[in-house]
Amino acid sequence: MNELVLPVDPPSVPTDPVRTRRDPAATRQKWIERIERFRSAGVTVAQFCSVEGVSVPAFYQWRRTLAAETATEPLDGPTVIPVRIARPAPAVEVALPSGAVLRFAPDCDPQQVAALLRAVGAISC
Repeated sequence: MNELVLPVDPPSVPTDPVRTRRDPAATRQKWIERIERFRSAGVTVAQFCSVEGVSVPAFYQWRRTLAAETATEPLDGPTVIPVRIARPAPAVEVALPSGAVLRFAPDCDPQQVAALLRAVGAISC
């Protein structure tokens, strides 16, 4: 039998035999910029991903990853917040003839205290 054998082209081989990995820092930066664009785009995630040429699951994964990094990044240094501890002013106390003691906040209204004392009969007028 006579068989016809056709020449077969060898598979195309990249000119650079060493495979290069993508730079993780560059990929991360690309996703940071992409998510910032999404925030101002005013479209749905699906619409945005379609235009950007990325998958919806990849978008959500990167958004979670970057949000977690932001949440756990330490601040540049300790935060010092000035605090003023005020001593509480002493309460105003009125001892009634019956032995009962009425305590009022230091910033209470004197007219209301007088009205209360008149109402319980502690003072006249």
